[in-house]
Amino acid sequence: MKLLLIAPAGLEVQGVKGKHVHHLNLAVIAALATPYFDEIKIIEEEFERLDPDESADFVGITMMSCQAPRGYWLADQFRKKGVRTICGGSHASFMVEECGKHFDSVVVNEVEMVWEAIMADFHSDRLKPVYQTSQLIDLKDLPMPRKDLFFNAGTTLNAQVIQSGRGCPLGCNFCTVTLMYGKTFRTRPVEHVVEEIKRYPSKIFFFVDDNIFLSRSYAYELCEALIPLKIKWGSQGSMELICKDEKLLKLAARAGCMSLFVGIESIDQKTLDSAHKSFNMVKNYEENIRKMHRAGINVVGAFIFGFDQDTAESFDRVFDFAMKNRLAMVNTGIMTPFPGTEVYEKAKREGKIFDHDWEHYTGANLVWRHPTMSKEEIEEVYAQFRQRFYTWPSIFKRFWANRSHPLYYFGMNFTHWWRAHRNPRQALPSVAPALP
Repeated sequence: MKLLLIAPAGLEVQGVKGKHVHHLNLAVIAALATPYFDEIKIIEEEFERLDPDESADFVGITMMSCQAPRGYWLADQFRKKGVRTICGGSHASFMVEECGKHFDSVVVNEVEMVWEAIMADFHSDRLKPVYQTSQLIDLKDLPMPRKDLFFNAGTTLNAQVIQSGRGCPLGCNFCTVTLMYGKTFRTRPVEHVVEEIKRYPSKIFFFVDDNIFLSRSYAYELCEALIPLKIKWGSQGSMELICKDEKLLKLAARAGCMSLFVGIESIDQKTLDSAHKSFNMVKNYEENIRKMHRAGINVVGAFIFGFDQDTAESFDRVFDFAMKNRLAMVNTGIMTPFPGTEVYEKAKREGKIFDHDWEHYTGANLVWRHPTMSKEEIEEVYAQFRQRFYTWPSIFKRFWANRSHPLYYFGMNFTHWWRAHRNPRQALPSVAPALP
């Protein structure tokens, strides 16, 4: 029996189709499935194209909203051949009925606690339309992910994905994480994290934790355990929480932390408050960034453009802020009403969504009516912002504050420079039909 696990094409990062880290969830599912199948294969279409003649007895597809059209098309093709299909991921969790039109089964939220039931039903040919449980897995029970099944051709800059914690209870109104994983934060035993690092040796790791320093006691334990491993790593989290403890910041740097992706989102406090992100304090931003720089950690600032209060001038203010504070990189997106979020429900209720093509739900397109900016205006200014930030004068001006990791800094900034200046608004072909 063969299980085929697929991450469809359709992802877009900073205006460019593609993903640059592996889908850890597929490796976890592969580990859960190992006792039940003779052969398991992972295909991530951002790295390798799926052979339309690929055989399988069971197909699992994980999807964000922008991957849904391609995922639906693939599922339809396999079902025509009599192959049973199942889907999961954020889009499946919030668009259950729609996904059910293309798949035999839909998994809502986490899959681990329902996997044995899925396997029992699959082998007895009685798959249920929906699998869901209110139970959340204790991360000590997670299997060792089958990362040996990932395609490896240097496409991920040789960075290994890893997870030490799951969930974020903070509940920002544009984010699906709290809705999917509950208002809780769970941690994985540190010794399991260390074992995984040793089992899949690499010098560079990215922790996909939603908020890695949410538990200070756990963060201390984790960082102490990472020091002897002599690795380099990055992750993501809330800057206000991260910067409460400079001792922890310095320990993280000693443990190999090169960069942290922090959700700044906006430099207007009223905007943050309305997004249920009042824990971000604009008055503390500059000092917090200085703390991270003093610790030798590059700051990757995430910003969202297109909050209700935003105007075209908001882009200029964010640009000036990012340059003044010498951010190592920015990760920007246009406000997008992703299914399941409060933003989506409000926009849908008010009839503001004018674009229902999931392929456009990438964070690089305006799909709803903004009160002050048109689709053409916001997308053009968005592209110009990235081009302004990633110029060589800007890159060199920001270097000194980020000099602790020069190769990482220049390598990542070159990547973003290339993305920003390669005609980012060019029309991109649909990924729903078969790709060559």
